[in-house]
Amino acid sequence: MSIIDTNRLQPNSILNTDICIVGAGAAGITLSSELNGSPQSVCVLESGSYDPDEDTQSLYDLDIAGFPVRENFMSRARYFGGTCNLWAGRSMKLTELDLSKRDWVPNSGWPIAYSELQSYYGKSEGIFNLPSFDAFENTTLRQKMSRSERTLFNNDDLKPNISLWAKKPLRFGAAHKSRLKRSRNVTVYLNANVTEVTMDPEGNSVAEVQWVTLNGNRGRVRAKRFVLACGGLENARLLLVSRSIQPNGIGNQFDLVGRFFMDHPRAVYGKIKLSGKQRLPLLLGIPVRDGIVQVGIQLSEKMQRKERLLNSYLSLERHWSPRTAKAYSSFIHSMKILLRKGYSGKRFTLSRAKLAEIPELIYLLSPRELMPHFLYRVFKPVRDKWGKALTELTIVNYCEQVPNPESRVFLSHERDRLNMNRLILDWKVGAEETQTLARLQQLLDHYLRRNHIGCIEANSSEMTKLPYTDASHHIGTTRMSENPRQGVVDANCKVHGVGNLFIAGSSVFPTCGHANPTWTIAALAIRLADHLKQIST
Repeated sequence: MSIIDTNRLQPNSILNTDICIVGAGAAGITLSSELNGSPQSVCVLESGSYDPDEDTQSLYDLDIAGFPVRENFMSRARYFGGTCNLWAGRSMKLTELDLSKRDWVPNSGWPIAYSELQSYYGKSEGIFNLPSFDAFENTTLRQKMSRSERTLFNNDDLKPNISLWAKKPLRFGAAHKSRLKRSRNVTVYLNANVTEVTMDPEGNSVAEVQWVTLNGNRGRVRAKRFVLACGGLENARLLLVSRSIQPNGIGNQFDLVGRFFMDHPRAVYGKIKLSGKQRLPLLLGIPVRDGIVQVGIQLSEKMQRKERLLNSYLSLERHWSPRTAKAYSSFIHSMKILLRKGYSGKRFTLSRAKLAEIPELIYLLSPRELMPHFLYRVFKPVRDKWGKALTELTIVNYCEQVPNPESRVFLSHERDRLNMNRLILDWKVGAEETQTLARLQQLLDHYLRRNHIGCIEANSSEMTKLPYTDASHHIGTTRMSENPRQGVVDANCKVHGVGNLFIAGSSVFPTCGHANPTWTIAALAIRLADHLKQIST
């Protein structure tokens, strides 16, 4: 088996396999790697090739009808390895509360137990080469906390959360390319754009998927089982455009495909004025042997339940002057080119993004996320020892969203060059998100003042129009549920009412929680691989 360019296949080729996976991003590559060496033959269809291409990338173009997302920003990458080719590497776990049914959060609750997800977090930790989460949480966290940090969290209202970075972000395509090339049962097909999922005449199962290259070559894949793993937006799009048997789209008998779209709205808002010299190593991030760790601040479960709040959190970053922040755009540009992080092609050039005009990027993509690990391990202690003492910190706010059926993606009448309907994104950001962040800042200010650490120089009562940006976390459009009237896939990620179609990725999350989704995507992909192995024996 190998990696094959579909442009070189015979026209109208029919490929036969046991399992067909659509998409070679974090979910698709993790899934195929877990199936590598199994008795099943596996076919992976990837729209792009090894490098970004403007024509292929343009197939992701969509229209915005709701809350605006960042302009001139490449939030999805359509080539081998997927959007993780752009990923800065922050890894976080969802909490047990994130998966729980909360009576104050409509449409909340996952149909799987947190203990099960937790076991797969452990299995996927090694994939990312992360520092040990459990070791840090159970031992290192308290050992490394400064006195100021310990006093800040010595209450029932605030708790620390943990973000991990590996020594370098995992590039799924590059990391698994050689292994997949050598695989005896997995074949990857590049430049294969799936345009339709075709059902059998009864509409009970998928018969085949149709693919086409931008050069016009066409073919089909027939399989026993199919998995859509092409992202939080594209999974929904493929279901919606596949209407030859089910007129509303596959799995959409209750008009739920594309609904409950969530992201993690984030805003750089609020400044902490520190009282005297304060040591806050974990809150600002520390290098460890296997990577980097940073502690954020979130509401305790007790406080969330008591005041019926969402599981949002905030992180603290060094405050930079406008002049420094403007110059930082050049640093981002240089480091992205040096480290090949992201796509600097003509369609998404960083000059078009006008980074110097949006200095909040210095807080959303910090030096620890761009510097090679060995440099950061040298840079951080030197800066802490010899740099100017911190007097101010900037607050970066991250929101959980309430699952809202009116926040959605749906098909446009406009079509792309493959004659597929483009998507319209109607993202809704509600008042609950801002209310939670306002309360979190109120409590943080209270404990900063009470412990003589500092105070927040912002009025939380004025947080009605926060300068939110999206986080490029596309979540919830094919949500998991026990009942087909409440979601699109069941607890095993199988589409309700379709015997052989599964979905992998963040589109199956019923709630988005507080954490960025990549680690959970990989954990659920491993879980799905185990399920596919089990039902095939």
